[in-house]
Amino acid sequence: MEGTAAPDYAIEPLEERESIEQRVAQSLRALIVAGHLPEGTQLVQRELAARLGVSQTPVRASLGRLQREGFVAVGSTGRAFVSRLTREDFEEIYAARLGLEGLAARLGAEAVGPSELTAMRKTLGRLERAAAAEDVDAYLALRWEFYGTCYRASGRRRLVEEVERLYWRSERYNRIVLATAERFQESLGRYSAYFAHCEVNDGLAAERAAQDSLRWAVDSVAGGLPSEAEFA
Repeated sequence: MEGTAAPDYAIEPLEERESIEQRVAQSLRALIVAGHLPEGTQLVQRELAARLGVSQTPVRASLGRLQREGFVAVGSTGRAFVSRLTREDFEEIYAARLGLEGLAARLGAEAVGPSELTAMRKTLGRLERAAAAEDVDAYLALRWEFYGTCYRASGRRRLVEEVERLYWRSERYNRIVLATAERFQESLGRYSAYFAHCEVNDGLAAERAAQDSLRWAVDSVAGGLPSEAEFA
């Protein structure tokens, strides 16, 4: 059923303002993920605006966006700070990923063709080199490139967008998962197994492999994270 036409009134273009807000949000997100703005750091709009060379307006909007994404929290006094890494947050993110990413893995594996498999095979080789070098930044980006190639083959745009949002939402935790060379190799082995299922278009096996990887990550890290009750 088609919707009705939009009312005929002027709408002010927002491209430039949105672009600035997006760049500010990207910059702050990158600083938080890399640990340059550690958890618990207070985020003062005036100071951030001066450091980024922008007005406080896009900073305020960006902090709101990052709060919705889970990177920023606002205390009872109204002050913004980098959100804490906690066991509850980690478990909740990965629980959401477990269902949605499992579905994307199954549908994607059933649909991948020769071109996607070729791209995934090349990415897997790059993942091997990044793991050998313990290059966390490259490895995390390549991980999404690898899985995303498969997931997009499903044609489920909304699903893939939500899975990608959750993937980057969990990036700070992903870095903890990859804290040792042994975990790099364990992670890499799981991607190789997943790829083997994709090669034969076995969706159910691919779904199980993706979910097993997520459960492994939770089991490896969750117990060492503080509870939210400790920050109450």
